[in-house]
Amino acid sequence: MTGRPRLFLTLLAVLFTSARLLAAGSSVTITILQTTDVHGRLMPWDYSRAAEDNVGLVRLGAAIERIRKETPNVLLLDAGDTIQGTPVTYLAARNGKNIKHPMAAVMNALKFDAMAVGNHEFNYGLDVLRKAEKDSSFPWLSANTLRSSDGRPAFQEYLVKSIGGVRVGILGLTTPNIPNWEPEENRAGLKWEDPVVTASRLVPVLKNKEKCEAVIVLIHSGPEVDLVSLASDGTEGENRVYRLAKDVPGIDVILTGHTHRKIPLTRLHGVPVIQPGRWGDTLARVALTFSGKAGKRTVASVTGELIPNGAEMGLHAEGMRLSEPYHKEASEFMDRVIAEAKETFSPAGARSSDTAILDLVNDIQLEITGADLSMAAPLFSFRYEGLKKGPVRVRDIFGLYPYENQLVLLEINGEILRAVLERAAEYYSSASWKDGKLAIEPHPRMPSYAFETVQGVSYRIDPSAPLGSRIKDLTFKGRPVSPSDTFTLATNSYRVQGAGGYDALAKGKVLKRFSGEIREQLIEHMRNKGTVEPRVDHNWIVAPDVVLAPAPPRG
Repeated sequence: MTGRPRLFLTLLAVLFTSARLLAAGSSVTITILQTTDVHGRLMPWDYSRAAEDNVGLVRLGAAIERIRKETPNVLLLDAGDTIQGTPVTYLAARNGKNIKHPMAAVMNALKFDAMAVGNHEFNYGLDVLRKAEKDSSFPWLSANTLRSSDGRPAFQEYLVKSIGGVRVGILGLTTPNIPNWEPEENRAGLKWEDPVVTASRLVPVLKNKEKCEAVIVLIHSGPEVDLVSLASDGTEGENRVYRLAKDVPGIDVILTGHTHRKIPLTRLHGVPVIQPGRWGDTLARVALTFSGKAGKRTVASVTGELIPNGAEMGLHAEGMRLSEPYHKEASEFMDRVIAEAKETFSPAGARSSDTAILDLVNDIQLEITGADLSMAAPLFSFRYEGLKKGPVRVRDIFGLYPYENQLVLLEINGEILRAVLERAAEYYSSASWKDGKLAIEPHPRMPSYAFETVQGVSYRIDPSAPLGSRIKDLTFKGRPVSPSDTFTLATNSYRVQGAGGYDALAKGKVLKRFSGEIREQLIEHMRNKGTVEPRVDHNWIVAPDVVLAPAPPRG
């Protein structure tokens, strides 16, 4: 057989094979790209150090653009904590009513599909949050953030998209611990449901009513367990990913955030979980491969990787163009000189001894509030270089105090004070003598910024003593502190909520809330003074109990 009859039969065979494959269904792969906890990082730049850094959406955007060109069926998602964290977002919150929010502008250009709402979205209050949300061309998802008045969702609950012929549901969730971190005015009229309860209600809706062939949970929360032993790490109040995987059937992948960890694709109770670090230092890439007939596809495999941010990524052209005006404004703001340091304020040792740099914060808080006592923590990163001798710039104070906390005057008693100091002393996990020095190991699950110091009293920390009895020789103006003594304490709005294990502070009485942020007050106070000079009063020390051994008998 030759010519047209053979060609006809060949075409018939091709058509028959194609029809059979269509009937049987063929595999489809969807690529999910995820960021989280970007915290205002657009450019690859560390504003506190005025130095380049391997962070930011502008670099990741270049990688995202390449992946989109090479790979069909791409979803781009973010797990929250987006609009707070750099001078770019600070200035947008303070002066940005008439401009598009910088994070929204760049994320729009990168074509994000959705974002989960994080706890730091609330740091500047609801007006700033809603403005940034309105500026975004993608939905902000949080199904468990509810209106207190009627229990209805305060944000869009989920997004359903058809991609590559597959119907995908993206459920957004938020850590429920926000009331323990944020002042009431920043979250007025809102409440949070346990994400496990919310997902138990809505995953069946996505599967059955919305006919989704895959359900992705995009959550600003992390695992509350050690990923190897699966033992609880004590953070169930804010982290709920393990319980989601364990208790809610029907979830195909969980994209997480909040804990700033790099978690490679890990299966918890068989559910794939991934988390791409913080600040845009990593891009998560997950491939979902589906099999089966169209409309009835199932997830056949899930693979994933973490892609580190680096100069080799290049820069996203449009993201760069949009970021440059914000970056220029922020850089000029951070470079302003506010005072002169007579000597260097070193951050070294601030977690093991009294230091001038924390005494500076405490002294300013005492002067502003007139309180008896002041509390401050080493909030700065381990890369922070302190205040060098010479000009003090705005960026130096942003490095010293990176958070948007307000100053609060609180009335407490001696019992609360001791509980606060005992909590701080939990930062020391173990202590032993090595080479003639007391070597202290920090607690692996207690962040460094949870170690608080208190100015105005004198005390000694014995890191070798049992938890709850490490504070020794606690005195106020030379007199031992009794449980019934009353004091005024200058602290921040985060701690007043009892956050970070400082539950005792929530029992205090709020006397006054000061307008503006502590960082702004530090800057203004130092600008007014003109000069700052290191001063350390050594009101607290780390020293174990000492017992004088009896002298040996004389022969």
